[in-house]
Amino acid sequence: MNQRKAGAVLSYISMGINSIIGFIYIPMLLIFLSKEQYGLYQLVASMIGYLMIMDFGLSNTTTRYYSQYIAQNNEIKKQNLLASTTILYSGISLCIIIIGLICLHYIIPLYINTLSSHELDTAKQIFIIMLVNIAIVIPGHIFIAVINSHEKFIFARSLNIANIIIQPILIFTVLNFHPSVLALVLVQTFCNICVVCINIYYCFYKLNIKIKLYFWDNKFIREFLIFSFFIFLPAIVSVAYWKTGQIILGAVIGTSAVAVYAIAIQFITVFMSFSTAISGVFLPQISAISAKTDDMSQINDIFIKTGRIQFIIMSLILSGFILYGKQFILLWVGKSFLDAYIYALILMLGLFVCLVQGVGVPILQAKNKHIFRSIVYFFLGIVNICISIPMAKKYGGLGCAVTTGFCLFIGQTIIMNIYFNKIGINIIHFFKQIISMSVPVFFVFTLGYLANVFFISNLISIFIIKICTFTLLFVFAIWKFAVNDYEKNLILKPLLSIFKRG
Repeated sequence: MNQRKAGAVLSYISMGINSIIGFIYIPMLLIFLSKEQYGLYQLVASMIGYLMIMDFGLSNTTTRYYSQYIAQNNEIKKQNLLASTTILYSGISLCIIIIGLICLHYIIPLYINTLSSHELDTAKQIFIIMLVNIAIVIPGHIFIAVINSHEKFIFARSLNIANIIIQPILIFTVLNFHPSVLALVLVQTFCNICVVCINIYYCFYKLNIKIKLYFWDNKFIREFLIFSFFIFLPAIVSVAYWKTGQIILGAVIGTSAVAVYAIAIQFITVFMSFSTAISGVFLPQISAISAKTDDMSQINDIFIKTGRIQFIIMSLILSGFILYGKQFILLWVGKSFLDAYIYALILMLGLFVCLVQGVGVPILQAKNKHIFRSIVYFFLGIVNICISIPMAKKYGGLGCAVTTGFCLFIGQTIIMNIYFNKIGINIIHFFKQIISMSVPVFFVFTLGYLANVFFISNLISIFIIKICTFTLLFVFAIWKFAVNDYEKNLILKPLLSIFKRG
């Protein structure tokens, strides 16, 4: 239990550190790299992103089965599972290299009209280094699965935090002597390989694992791969949503457009993380309820309670970004990246409702209804790609953002809310609750807007004061006019407990 609690705390610490370093990392990176070099790096990284998901969900599936065998104390099946997954991962690594070489030969030359000859050569070199990186890192997921199965969360999360902190330090040390995008990806590859080696050492010398193939069970492998597939499908569509725009922009406009769009995606990544951090912990509870009864009353209660809490968090972030996002980008990365504000805002609006309803995903998984969501997400991902190409040619990054935001809204808001209602979630009652909470949010947002109109200043001190004042007013208004006794107790009980201990 201590490992689980500590692992959960370290996960939130990791998320916080990653977000903070991410916002410090990019402007510092732009000191050493030009906007075009940064865009080139993001372009190639977006291509590699498609190969990176060729884990096919095997890591999570390995964790599931290996944990079962630990509980059964079945050493032979443990060893055989690791041997089987090692063979599967070896095949995946080989496929990654083959597909990567095909992309290198046929895909990158398609950018000849938007990249200079020097940029094309650099892109190929970056691509090869990143290809080697993922061909080594993906098989290393076996060992992450083993560590998670043994519930060694403190080690796993601590190693992740160490990598998050150390990697930028090494990158900027090297870039100080050799400022190039090649140096950047070489340091990243070195750090990732070190992490894989540490995990391997920990598994063999601390957990004493053994890998041995006793038999090849075709029936089990088929079951194993089917389970993995429905974890993999949403992952590949997610990459299509957040990486394709950069790939398309690189082909039709150039690396500068990619760099601006990448900044917008940075905001979206942070925006989404605040939703998944809350909703992800409800799967075990919802699964237990679903196993006992088909009655949806308890699940509806969870859906509304978490939705109200997530609305408070997501509306604070969204309204704050609307009011202060443009000036933040100006202070953060400069005037040439200001278009990222409107791109990010469009995507946030498209995502807002589905992030407020984030607990809907674990509900679908617990009720074994997640296949429909995966199919909807998949087909709208294809539609997004098809429409983004002509939209990007005509409107640039704005075209990609509008297309992606629209597809997300149609799929994750309209279609999924119809489906939620069909499986028994009281969507009408949910939205009544959310609308009632919107009044104080709108009031505080209006005050923030008026403050921006009447107190115009480029001083960082004034900017910080505005944000702090807005946040305090938001918290006060929500606490006074929106939250109920249950939500107040979520905050008050832990605080009272701390004071009593003190």
